[in-house]
Amino acid sequence: MTLLDSGSPRASASTSSEERPWEPATARSGPRIAGLAVAEAGTSYTQAEVLERLGLAGDEFAERIFSRAGIERRHLNLDPDYLARNTQGRSQQVEDELLAASVEAIDKLGIDPLSIGTVLSASLYSYGCPTLAHRLIENYEMPLTIDKYHLVGVGCASAVPLMRLASQALQSHPGRDVLVVAAESMSSILMPARADDPRAKTVGSAIFGDGCGVALLSGDRAAQGPAIVASQVHHIPGTHEAVNLRATNDDSYLHLARELPDLAATGLETLVESFLAANHLDISRIAHWIVHPGGRRIVESIRDALSLGDEDVAVSWQALADHGNVGTPSIFYVLRDTIDECEPAAGEYGLAITVGPGVTVGLMLLRF
Repeated sequence: MTLLDSGSPRASASTSSEERPWEPATARSGPRIAGLAVAEAGTSYTQAEVLERLGLAGDEFAERIFSRAGIERRHLNLDPDYLARNTQGRSQQVEDELLAASVEAIDKLGIDPLSIGTVLSASLYSYGCPTLAHRLIENYEMPLTIDKYHLVGVGCASAVPLMRLASQALQSHPGRDVLVVAAESMSSILMPARADDPRAKTVGSAIFGDGCGVALLSGDRAAQGPAIVASQVHHIPGTHEAVNLRATNDDSYLHLARELPDLAATGLETLVESFLAANHLDISRIAHWIVHPGGRRIVESIRDALSLGDEDVAVSWQALADHGNVGTPSIFYVLRDTIDECEPAAGEYGLAITVGPGVTVGLMLLRF
């Protein structure tokens, strides 16, 4: 069953462009996500195993948070020697692991390295120098004049700005594709429990995982895959402290404010309606909701703010259960599963919604 058949109050009617002559040309001719793949990293652990490895087993608060997170398994590096090191001591191993996961995902696409004009890579936190983008170009022997950029600190909101940048890069190199690589090692900042840990550290320990997502953007009109009709990022002022990295010489964690889901959801319906209206659409036309699986409360808050049903966000729920919040590439997992499991019909619309540091909300309108 596709999300369109779910009986949700947001289920839409036919989206045939022949029946909608007023639809913008960009709905039919925008850049396309011609390839999409993901790769796992580290070892797959159950929540009970993560509790044990981090020294949280038996902690009442931790066990409650872990059990309610909506996660069944996630990939992490929890080897004892790795956990014994601080973030600086892990840096070289992390960069090597990010490269390995990226190569695994890119190889699934079967790209022609000579067809790439730009490589965009991103991760939440990285000491990498040279960057992941530099390493990938050398690994695949791409042209020496290729453009390469690496983003850090954008985290869970990365997919939308990455796709925006990729779409712009297509204009700089007509006839050549853009490779987008979102690789994440949340393990790099995950630390064993300490007696004086703040609860925010425990919450992060309960939800984050490692992973990698890659996308190939093409301006070729003959390319297959969903077209990017429009995208937008919205910064919520006064929210810098809601998501930030806390790090010392011997400890680190990503602080998530308790009110983060509410911050992301406040005004979201108006934001989405305005974004869609600018593209001559309304919410009823969205057949597929590609919602960031940032945690149980993030999914719930977005669902409720937009008056969606659980079926509308079913793919996000499953991505959260299978992988946890993998940060930068999270939305790649949901989009991949939406395409594979829901099999969107030609002409249907999807809306990707990301939430990340800033706090930033990203919106990306897709036409399948």
